[in-house]
Amino acid sequence: MPQQNKSPDENKQIVQRFVEECWNQGNLNKVSELLADQARFHDPVFPGMNPGIQNIKNHIEGCRKAFPDLKFTIDDTISERNEVVVHWTARGTHKGPFLGMQPTNRKVTIDGTSIYRLEGSKIAEAHANWNLATMMAQLGVIEVPKELRGDAKQETNQGAKSHV
Repeated sequence: MPQQNKSPDENKQIVQRFVEECWNQGNLNKVSELLADQARFHDPVFPGMNPGIQNIKNHIEGCRKAFPDLKFTIDDTISERNEVVVHWTARGTHKGPFLGMQPTNRKVTIDGTSIYRLEGSKIAEAHANWNLATMMAQLGVIEVPKELRGDAKQETNQGAKSHV
């Protein structure tokens, strides 16, 4: 008999615990308490991530090795039925290899959104969306085109004034 779904507020607490205890504190022993055995995580940056608690533990461990001070802040949460949507900001210092990028010792701040689906009292599935190019630009491994940088608008305005 499947476990009955929790209330939206209880689901929100489960997801918040997962972010705080597993991601922020690195307490991988809590993963099996908060995730279903065959939990699936979908992230376009990690397309080959296989389902299962051990794979998710390995993923968290790898990210925390690359960014030992990794900290997620939950900026907003929406919870309805058996889904929880979290808008988050992650900060960390690149101290270990990550996606083939050697450590840069640079700090990054990125934001993203994750949608968690719960079954009973456990996370069964998650979809994450964040911008890898933003991280790579902050790490200095790619250059952002001038038109996309914050200073481009100012340069354009100054250029326009000089022609008047």
